Amino acid sequence: MPGVAVQTGNTVDLKKIEENVAMHLFTMVEVEKLVEEKFETPDLGRAFHLCRQEVALPSREKLMTELLDRCFDKVKTRVDGFFKSGVVPVTLSLNVSAGSDKEVVVDYMATLASSEKYPMFLESVKYPRNGDVDTIAEFAARDAARVVEKLTCPVAGCVMPCSSPETRQAREQLEKQFPAMYFHGCLRAALLSLVRQLFVPNHGASDTERKSSILVPFSQDLQQFALQCQDLVFFLPRIETPSYLDNIVKSSKSMMHVTVRRRLTVEEAFAAILQSEPYLDADSVLNQLFSTSSDGKSTGRSAHTHHPVGLGHLQTQLVKIVRSPQFGEKLRKYLEVLRPVHALLSSLDDGTSPAPLALSEVYYSFSKLAQQFTSSPLLQPDEKAALQALIRRQQESVLGPAHLLAHLLDPVMLGENFKPDTKSDVEEKLLSSYRADGCALSDSEKEVLYAQYTDFKKSALHQKTNKADTLMFRTLKERKKSPLQFWFTDGAKWPVLQAIACRIFVMPVCAAWPVCAARETYILLREKVNLLASNKLTFVRVNARQLNLADADGSSLAAMVQAIQPESSANDITASMVV
Repeated sequence: MPGVAVQTGNTVDLKKIEENVAMHLFTMVEVEKLVEEKFETPDLGRAFHLCRQEVALPSREKLMTELLDRCFDKVKTRVDGFFKSGVVPVTLSLNVSAGSDKEVVVDYMATLASSEKYPMFLESVKYPRNGDVDTIAEFAARDAARVVEKLTCPVAGCVMPCSSPETRQAREQLEKQFPAMYFHGCLRAALLSLVRQLFVPNHGASDTERKSSILVPFSQDLQQFALQCQDLVFFLPRIETPSYLDNIVKSSKSMMHVTVRRRLTVEEAFAAILQSEPYLDADSVLNQLFSTSSDGKSTGRSAHTHHPVGLGHLQTQLVKIVRSPQFGEKLRKYLEVLRPVHALLSSLDDGTSPAPLALSEVYYSFSKLAQQFTSSPLLQPDEKAALQALIRRQQESVLGPAHLLAHLLDPVMLGENFKPDTKSDVEEKLLSSYRADGCALSDSEKEVLYAQYTDFKKSALHQKTNKADTLMFRTLKERKKSPLQFWFTDGAKWPVLQAIACRIFVMPVCAAWPVCAARETYILLREKVNLLASNKLTFVRVNARQLNLADADGSSLAAMVQAIQPESSANDITASMVV
């Protein structure tokens, strides 16, 4: 149980005991048991009774009202302190977690780049689903602004959903209201939207979306082939589903009616084709499935799962399918389409990727994806054109100023993938930067910024050209040292540019996803209690755990702060990062 009540003489702090008990119940007891008051605590109650007869477990009413409020205030104080001690500004994330025909639930998360693995839950809000685009966009922008202004620490920007006209319009409104902040779409959400459009381009779309949808010529065939692959994957050794699909919120838009009796979600179809890759070497797979021992008995996987009488028929059917030239051609073709998307999704930082995609690489990743489709000999011209159009649409919905500026200020990239006109526009955008307080830079500050950017570009280009084999540059190129860490330490010689760069590089590539257990927690809570109580209980339950993990793991910038401190105070460092 966290904390211990203090006893002085015969005086026991009953209030402290109640809070500790409540925190224990809020953080340790299963959610369903907690809200339905089915938790079993006889030993705990007996221990209290032996200690003091007047000490008893709180009632559910007191637990979910007075004690919940006190625990919420306690955890909120810790969260506020955590954000303020982070040296760099926080970033907001919006995630759609659930919904109905009339409304959708959006979750706000906040992340510190110095402890990016531990996002904090802020609150859940119900957005209207029905209504015109302008009304919904205005509501979304106003609510996001409310959350920004509610925070007591500097905010660098926000990662938002990007698949609908409403969210894109809301983003434009927020950019005007907060010119010093950065707003962009979630790359993970965009790539999953791309996958959905490959399989079900129009299913569940509104009339407006249907008119502007891009039809992929092979969508129907892709659905049928995915169903066949799902059946074939059964015979392979168990293959884990990609981790980035774990937290997908299922919706009607992701359901495919492949046949009258068979349905698949887009995520199941996507995974089935990827998992069927071993069938490219059909002979090897069949030998493993139907191998025989020296005495002629079958020892393959099928021998243990099917009756011997049906084994011959099963083997004949399976061999016929996987050795069919048409099956092999389709598998190669659709893997050619889906594998690059899978590779990009796998590179996003979910705690398992060894080298997560940097913010500065997002711009180039779209160009690379389009090039992979263009160069494929297995795709027809009309298929390539449709895929390129889909990528352009996702690129437009995701990209924001932070992506472009990051590509320019990354000491490895240096804007090398920009066309000359684009690079000039981005440099102009850099010189038009705002201070963190929303005020434009003065003319003298712009002159200093221009001089510092010119010097940085010269220094970084020299390093990249003449010292590419040095340990210092290799650590940057291999992402063992992130662009944020570079600017945090090595950027001190360009202080005005450093402040801008640090605010850019704290921005995440994707919206923050809480751990799966946390997501299940507040989805279940919303079904059992009102939204306000759900928000408070989720805040306590999720953030108490995240704070403990973040404290144990430590800040990724802490050592750098200590290294810089002999030349500058911690307060000066904090100020420079958010100017």
